Amino acid sequence: MKKERVHDAENWLGWPPIPRPPVRFHTTLDVARRALADYVNGDASARRRLAEAFDEVVSRECFPGSPLPFRVALLTRAGIAHNWCGVGESSDTDLLAARKLLMEGLRITPLGGPEQAWLEYGLGNTLVNLFQRAGGENQLSDALDHARRSVSCAGNDQRLAALCRAGLASTLGTRFRVHGDAAVLAEAVSHAEWSATTAGDTQLGHRFAYILAELLATRYDASGSLDDLHRAIELLRGAGESRDYIMAPRTGNAFRGTLGSLLRRLYLRTRDGAVLDEAIRVLKEEVGDDDSRADPVSLSLLGNALLTRYQSFGGRGDLLRAVDLQMKTLNARRAGDWQLASGHNNAGNALASAWRETGDDQFGTAAVAHYRTALALTSQNAPERASRAYNLGSTLQARSVVAGGDELIKEAVSAYRDAVGHGLDSSPEWALAAARRWGQWAVARECWEEACEAYGGGLEAGRWLFRTQLLREDKETWLADSQGMPSEAAYALVRTGRWKEAVEVLETGRSMLLSEVLEADRTGLHQLADSDHAELVDRYRATTAALNRAMRDGASPVALRRLRGAVDGAIADIRLVEGFERFLTPPDFAEICRAVPQGAILVYLAAAERAGVAVTVDHTGRITAVELPSLTTAAVERRVGVVMKTRRSLVLQAGAWKGALDAVTRWAWLTIVSPVLPILDEAEDLIIVPSGKLTLLPLHAAWRPLPDLPGARHYLLDERTVRYVPNARALEFTQRTAAGTHGDRVLVAADPQPSSRPAIAYTRTEAAWARRWFAHSEVLRGDKATPEAVASALSRNQVHHFICHGRSDTDSPLDSALVLADDRELTLRAILSMRLGHPGAGGGARLTVLAACDTDQPGTPLPDEVVSLPTGLIQAGVAGVIAAQWAVRSETMSLLTARFYQLWRSEGREPALALRLAQRWMRDTTNAEKIRDLTPALTPSRDDEDLEELVRSLRLRDPHARSATHPADWAALSFHGS
Repeated sequence: MKKERVHDAENWLGWPPIPRPPVRFHTTLDVARRALADYVNGDASARRRLAEAFDEVVSRECFPGSPLPFRVALLTRAGIAHNWCGVGESSDTDLLAARKLLMEGLRITPLGGPEQAWLEYGLGNTLVNLFQRAGGENQLSDALDHARRSVSCAGNDQRLAALCRAGLASTLGTRFRVHGDAAVLAEAVSHAEWSATTAGDTQLGHRFAYILAELLATRYDASGSLDDLHRAIELLRGAGESRDYIMAPRTGNAFRGTLGSLLRRLYLRTRDGAVLDEAIRVLKEEVGDDDSRADPVSLSLLGNALLTRYQSFGGRGDLLRAVDLQMKTLNARRAGDWQLASGHNNAGNALASAWRETGDDQFGTAAVAHYRTALALTSQNAPERASRAYNLGSTLQARSVVAGGDELIKEAVSAYRDAVGHGLDSSPEWALAAARRWGQWAVARECWEEACEAYGGGLEAGRWLFRTQLLREDKETWLADSQGMPSEAAYALVRTGRWKEAVEVLETGRSMLLSEVLEADRTGLHQLADSDHAELVDRYRATTAALNRAMRDGASPVALRRLRGAVDGAIADIRLVEGFERFLTPPDFAEICRAVPQGAILVYLAAAERAGVAVTVDHTGRITAVELPSLTTAAVERRVGVVMKTRRSLVLQAGAWKGALDAVTRWAWLTIVSPVLPILDEAEDLIIVPSGKLTLLPLHAAWRPLPDLPGARHYLLDERTVRYVPNARALEFTQRTAAGTHGDRVLVAADPQPSSRPAIAYTRTEAAWARRWFAHSEVLRGDKATPEAVASALSRNQVHHFICHGRSDTDSPLDSALVLADDRELTLRAILSMRLGHPGAGGGARLTVLAACDTDQPGTPLPDEVVSLPTGLIQAGVAGVIAAQWAVRSETMSLLTARFYQLWRSEGREPALALRLAQRWMRDTTNAEKIRDLTPALTPSRDDEDLEELVRSLRLRDPHARSATHPADWAALSFHGS
């Protein structure tokens, strides 16, 4: 055996040389050194030889007379060796021997030096291992005391300090999992971060990365912060090449099990099948071919992953294997094992799925028994309590449907309530899941107060999960889980007569991404900036700007979390100022009412699983509500499906498109408009906040037949001005923007070239009519209409008119775009990064007209967020947006927009009313009447020929014809904002 190999093993562990070993022990110590080298290099049997060699030295009668430093070093090594045996061989005897040896070492060692640090570290680790096998709160408390003392004794030796702080972090993590104290977890992460940063490139750096990854995963469970989960996975991937046969005696890879587990959890958020496949592959490698030799934890993790694949894709083989693995894991555990509760919970999951698959009642009964045991073994403050209570509640709910009985229902409700309550404290992900399942069940049983309680907890959990995410894509991931919940909650609240709460729920649950940005631009900040508290505004703006820059630049999660903390601190200080107590808090009912302009009425429309509701609010605070029995989520899904399917082929099958549009808009009148009209009073201005996929329907074109005129129709647009807003906060924002913007400069982006798309007719004519009414205009035509040029020009002009192609991507709405020169795109993603000014400070734009097809198509993955080009432009600082839900003929679009500008700029109509009147004009007037109305605008100018072209084309047609009577021709445009 080469001395270098022995030296390398000791150096790898960070062990200092044994001081002054007496000659009489040299032979036995050589045996120990060789055993250590063998063990470090993968010979698991050497672990016992190592412990026995140290025991032989310590047990000799002459050992107590040996030099003190030698005795301390041997007791430390002997204790560590027995600790390894205790863990590797599941031996309580060895763990108790380790405790005894290390305590003896502490009794004789000088205080305050590195020798004490090693002993305290080893003893703390041993006591944690004893706690995990047999329980005992005192052992965990003592372990924490020893771990803290090890850190204080480590001194300036950074490698030893990193080891001790990592040990303290691990012990604190164990304590958090038992008691759920957030401060304990924060301290644990702090110590682990220090160790990984300070000594991450040393021989044991992979251990520090592993401990940090475990704690970040724990924090993800507690807060739902996806950046923690992503970072934990990356840490484990980075350390995956390291070999540590002490941590993983069979394979040397200590990271596969945890990595597989985290990949499975990532799949549950992203539903990316490739991630789940990788998780199962990694876990199968960890388990190997012989279950009897595998670690029970690895068996359980593989069982969880296989069960997840079964639940997602089916496959009885995965289910049976999952049941087998979980039962093997449970049988390998014993009373007092700190993971026994987890074993029972995982067994319950597998058995519950087996019951649902087979209908065998024995599986169901056994699953409930395991869940009850798991909860009984889980402390009240443990983070896992929420998920285990959810599992019990959902299984009892299913059992109650089969077996009946009030007792099962009562216990299920209690379990759900437990899951939501504890989840809000320590695991909001499970609070959200439990709230949804519980709320749906309560509605099915018509227990409305119970449904309100359930959904209220779910909405609170959703807001928490949204707030804790740093990146937009992470926020969207959690928002996907809460889609539809505001509508379900509102329906339950209306059924209980709590109308104001229903309004607040619908307001705060809609367009959360947009609201978060708009709230940062409140007028109040400008007022505060002019006061004695200007430094607070400066700090808030500086910290938010720094956070936004860091997010755009792809900064690390650690840096983003630090910057988010600075922003939160600035917000907290602003809230201390009188009058700003509600800064960046969700709006209450009074604020919502103040957003409604006089003479208008705000209408929240919500489709729920059982039925829908409409709730109206005016500026005085008057509120009314009506139930809409036929407005179910399923009914809306069907109509949206029809519209989207036929719209894709409207060029080739115009008749089918018109028929589908007629059917859907007639349904909209019967289902929504007819019941709602009686509660609108005389309000002329109808401001609609549609929930979910209602945003994809042209509600302004809803119609009823006129009984006295066969074939004639009456549309909602005939009696009300209809505009759409994401929520009241956006309405208030756009009103302030409109009030502070003059609108005397227009940008026209027309006919971008070159383009592979079909040519657009009447572009010069439409551009001329848009320019006709403004003192100053900027035209970007052809190859000048690049994304860069357009983006730059937007802030120089208060009105924007786009004559180009649009591209809608409802599955990935951030990729929806305006197609400009060279087929390059100005995407919604890019628009969201723009800021055209601050309302109240003379910035922003008055109006954007998107005379391009498919520019009003919100994304379908997050319908409650209304991720679309109009909302993106509102976020950027545009007061009003006109956009098209489908393609129309170029001549029709040119006529519509020409008349719109004439009504707005010449006759002084408000933009939303001008659009309504222009659409009715397009529908109702003959060609001769259109010529009559447009001719006064033909004043001599250099654009006279282009203006004249539109009128000249009408003169070629039948003067008495009405060529745009169908809503497919005139109803495509919709108005958003103010």
